[in-house]
Amino acid sequence: MDTQFSWGNFLTIALVLFALYFFLQFLHQILERFQIFGNWQKHFKKWIYHLLLIYEPLVVLILSSVFVLINPIFHGLLMGLLLLVGFSHIKNYMSGRIVQFDNAIGIDKRLTTNNLHGVISRIERLGLKLSTSKGLFFVSYSQLLADGYLLESGEEIGGLYQLKISPIDTKEKTDHIRQLMDLLATAPYLDWNHKPTLIRSTEIPNQIDAQMIIKEESHLQDLMLLIEEWGYHCKTSKK
Repeated sequence: MDTQFSWGNFLTIALVLFALYFFLQFLHQILERFQIFGNWQKHFKKWIYHLLLIYEPLVVLILSSVFVLINPIFHGLLMGLLLLVGFSHIKNYMSGRIVQFDNAIGIDKRLTTNNLHGVISRIERLGLKLSTSKGLFFVSYSQLLADGYLLESGEEIGGLYQLKISPIDTKEKTDHIRQLMDLLATAPYLDWNHKPTLIRSTEIPNQIDAQMIIKEESHLQDLMLLIEEWGYHCKTSKK
């Protein structure tokens, strides 16, 4: 059986495919951060996101095929062994492509599956991280499709909240993000299985956009009062 591709062909194809992949990723990040296309922005973001979902496994398929054709017998056996050993991971990965095409799936969404009920805190290639009242759980995509799932809509979901925090004394020169993180570590209301996220606002000076999971929703007002006692204005934010 004649060799149809060389390692040089493989590297060239890989460079072109990866360059296009990183361009799509860069474009997706730009659309996440900047409003460029007005009312069409949401549609462009969705189109790029879905394109990446298809393009990523397509890159793997093309490179795997070229790799096999460099040396069909040896590389074919090697690829077959890899497929056999990594079958469960491959199944999870491909199931993830299906699940992520559901536009309702997203960070901060509340999801119920197989006696688990919580907030999606992270979307990974092989599964979801689900923050529940009992802690952080990893749910594989294969398990999610096998067990089925229920998504619930809502602006403020479960125990996850977005807060807008700004110092009362704006003249004081303080690293407020570090100070708030130290103070929040003493608060009894937070679920530290999901570390709070504090980011300086790009729209309003001195404002900090915070995202955190509270153990019990009834503690939200207590936490906000505590933050105000620390010398900050605090209000909830609808995402």
